[in-house]
Amino acid sequence: MRLLHKSFFLSVFLYALSFSQNIKVTYAYKPSEAFETEENVFLNNGYKISIVDSILQKKYKAKEYGADVIIEKDKGIKQYRNILIDNIGKNDTYFTYQIKKTNYLVSDNPPEIKWNLKYKETKKIGKYVCKKATATFRGTNIEAYYTPEIPVSIGPYKFKGLPGLILEVTTVGINYRYWVVKNIQYPYNGAPNYSSKYIKSLDKISIKDLVKKIDNINDEDQSMILSKVQLPSGTKLGRVETIGGNARGMVENKFEWE
Repeated sequence: MRLLHKSFFLSVFLYALSFSQNIKVTYAYKPSEAFETEENVFLNNGYKISIVDSILQKKYKAKEYGADVIIEKDKGIKQYRNILIDNIGKNDTYFTYQIKKTNYLVSDNPPEIKWNLKYKETKKIGKYVCKKATATFRGTNIEAYYTPEIPVSIGPYKFKGLPGLILEVTTVGINYRYWVVKNIQYPYNGAPNYSSKYIKSLDKISIKDLVKKIDNINDEDQSMILSKVQLPSGTKLGRVETIGGNARGMVENKFEWE
């Protein structure tokens, strides 16, 4: 019996170890109902790297032809990449963010996502039967489907911490975001294609400073618009509302220091 137990635990260990190799997951990412791009997520030697192209494709259904029509990318727009690097073991996250044509490298320590796994609902995505999970991440409600068949605890964006690979994520409410898996390469013998030299060259700021910059720009834009409107004497301007409508344009609605 003891030998049987040892054999069982050894096989479980070897199974989990087999998934500790590198993996590449490609997601279709829709930051709105109308636009779509790709997010490539890598697990590479203990680091999760996410790369998203900045140029979006506009998609709509042409009813008369019954096919998806893709509007070609504007070649006059300069393309850059959103890159996120997460040290899984230390929860140190860095990501690039562009404000008014200036790219920054933002440091972040996202709080642990407390997932609710108490659902019987399942969904088949590709060949995998996935389980449902929900959570609230920095003020945004999220719904995810993951597969325990691939015991890799990662997903797109900053999402992680489920007992299996996340294949689909939807943000619930006004701040719509949607990810669904397109392709999984395992084992993946390549490496993420980005320039570490470029990353190191960027101005470095904290997530708190980034949010402050965005809020200040929103306030300036609001003041500029309202300055052109005739307001009653004594009227004071308030801050741009950033919780309900999320004028910051980020996945997160509210941060832990707010």
